[in-house]
Amino acid sequence: MEKYKQSRKKPTEFRFWNMVTKTGQGYHVGIKTIYLLSFRPFVRRRAGENGTRYDMDNTKKGFGGYGWFLILFGLFIFYFNVGFNADGSNVFAPAVAASIGVESGVILSMNSIAGIIGVIISIFAGQLNRKIGPRMVCGIMLFIGGLAYIGAANATSVAVYTVAMCFSFGGMNSAMFVGYGSLTTNWFPKKMGAVMGIATMGAGLGTMTYVAVFTKLIAAMGVKTASLFPAGICIIIAVIGLAVSRNTPAERGLNPDNVSDEVFRSEYAAAPEEGEDPTGGWTIAKLFKTKEVWLCAVCCGLLMLCQVGIMSQLVVRNMEVGFDQSKAVLLMSFIAVFGLVFAPIIGRMVMKFGPKKVVVAVCILMALAVFLNATGVRPLYWVSIVLIGITSTAPPNFVNSLPGSVFGRVGYPVVNSVLFPIISIIQMLNFAVNGFISMAFGSLRISYISFGVMIIVSLILALAVKDQKFNKDFMTQKDD
Repeated sequence: MEKYKQSRKKPTEFRFWNMVTKTGQGYHVGIKTIYLLSFRPFVRRRAGENGTRYDMDNTKKGFGGYGWFLILFGLFIFYFNVGFNADGSNVFAPAVAASIGVESGVILSMNSIAGIIGVIISIFAGQLNRKIGPRMVCGIMLFIGGLAYIGAANATSVAVYTVAMCFSFGGMNSAMFVGYGSLTTNWFPKKMGAVMGIATMGAGLGTMTYVAVFTKLIAAMGVKTASLFPAGICIIIAVIGLAVSRNTPAERGLNPDNVSDEVFRSEYAAAPEEGEDPTGGWTIAKLFKTKEVWLCAVCCGLLMLCQVGIMSQLVVRNMEVGFDQSKAVLLMSFIAVFGLVFAPIIGRMVMKFGPKKVVVAVCILMALAVFLNATGVRPLYWVSIVLIGITSTAPPNFVNSLPGSVFGRVGYPVVNSVLFPIISIIQMLNFAVNGFISMAFGSLRISYISFGVMIIVSLILALAVKDQKFNKDFMTQKDD
C-alpha cells in the first residue's frame, strides 16, 4: 500500500468546486451550488447482501474537481448518444429516408443491422481498452461517433448509410459504456450509482431538447447541414475529454471515490502494482463460464433494448394514439422532465439500497408503463407517459452500476470487454423488433407488449444476481 501511495502524483490545482474560491490568481466561480441542490451522496452505512457496508460519506470534498469534470463529460456523452442513436431517430431516420428516397421502415431496419455490426467495434474497443486505457478509448470512440453521424446524414444510398451508422453506434456506445464505464468504475467504485445518476441526466436532456431542436434545424437547412452542428460539438467535447481526463484517480494524485488516504487504506483493495496481474484473475474463457456475467449482461441488455425501443419510436407511437406531430414531439420533452428529475434520485437509490433492488423496482414500473401504453386508452396512456419518463434514464445507469457492483473495479476492463458486447447485441435488436412489427402489423402496439414481456424476464434475472460477489473493495471493507 505504501508503494502505491508513493507512486501517486502530487495533486494538481484544479478549482471549480467552491461557489467562489479565492486563490493567488484571483476568484474562481464553481459548481458547488448544483452539488448542494441534489447531488451530495447521503448514504452513511448500510449492510450489503454479503455483510459488507455501503459507506459513501467518507470523502474529503464529495466527488472532487476532476471527479466533477468526469461526471459532466459523461453527461455530454449520454446526451449525444441519445440524440444520435436513440431518440433522435424519431426525426433523423425519416429525414434520411426522404433524402435517399426510401421508406422510413427500411432505415430503421438498417439501424438494427448497423447496431449489431457496431458490436464488432465495441468488441475491438473492449480489447483496446485493456491496452491503452479507457481515457483514450472514450475520446477516440466519441470522435469517431461524431464523424460517422455526419456521414450517415450525407449518405447517398442505404448501403452508405448503414456503414456510417455502424461506426455511429459502435463509436458512441463504446465511448459511453466501454470507455466511460471503465473510467467511472476506476474513479468511483462505491459511488457508481450516484455518478451514473448525474451522468444519465444527459439522456434526459437529450430527450428534452435534441428532437425538438434537430427538427427545427432539419426544417431550416436539411438533414445534411443540420447534422454538422451536433456532430461538431460532439467532436470538440471528445478532444477536451481526451486532454483532461485520466484513466485512474492515482494519475491525479487522488484516491477512488475521492476518499482520504486513511479511508482508502482501510476500506479499498489496493490497485495492482506495476508488474502485477491487472486482470484481477479474470480471463475471457473464465468470464464466459461465470453465471453472473450472463445474468448481468442479459438483464441489462433487455432493459436497454426496451428503453431504446420505446424512446426511439415514441413520437410515432404518440401519433398512433391520436396526437398530431407537434404534440407528439412535445410529449418527448414532457417525458424528459421526469427523466431529468429522477436520474439523480435513481442514482441515490442505487447507492442506498444497492443496484439489484433498484433494478427490480424499475422493472416493475417499466412493465406497468408499456402495458398501460399498449391499451391506447387516453387516461392510462398519460400514466404510462409519466412512468416512461421516470424510468427513462435508469437502464443506462444499470449497465455500469449493476456489473460494477458485482465485479468491482479490479480487473473491470477485462470483465467489461465480455459484458458490453453481449449487452450491445441484445440492445440493438430493438430496431428489428420495431421495424418488423411496424411493417407486419402497421402499429407499434405489439412492440410495446413484447417489451413488457422482456422487462419481466429482466426482473427475474435481476433477482438471481448477487451484489458484490466478486467486488474486492467490498471484500476488503468486510474483512476490516
